[in-house]
Amino acid sequence: LGLRQKLDRDAANPYVLPHVRAAVHDAFGRARVGLDDLDGFEVHDCFTPSEYVAIDHIGLTGPGESWKAIEGGEIELGGRLPINPSGGLIGGGHPVGASGVRMMLDAAKQVSDLAGDYQVGGARRFGTLNFGGSTATTVSFVIGSGGQAA
Repeated sequence: LGLRQKLDRDAANPYVLPHVRAAVHDAFGRARVGLDDLDGFEVHDCFTPSEYVAIDHIGLTGPGESWKAIEGGEIELGGRLPINPSGGLIGGGHPVGASGVRMMLDAAKQVSDLAGDYQVGGARRFGTLNFGGSTATTVSFVIGSGGQAA
């Protein structure tokens, strides 16, 4: 498709990166959960705008309204859906090529009650959203207690 055809095809879609949203929904479907079934999320935040994209694309807010979740404390420890309690890529480092593995490890620590100072109390299910190459590669998982992953 040419650029104009691609723009026309997605003109009615309110999401900047619909394939990122589709990856999250695919993970939710495989795990048979919805956003409200999760206790937190580790998202790709190599740059601050990436976290803004992730917040609305996982469904915590409507498109373009990520700032509301941030301003309202919804993504903090103790908030509606803690995001990046590990510190994320900005706080914990961005091992390019291995960031998604590190994020999955952080999610596994959460559901195993091994996250230490950044533990989300009672966490049983945690989501991950990782993307790279300008989102050409997008991967999302749901990690559950008992070693379940989807």
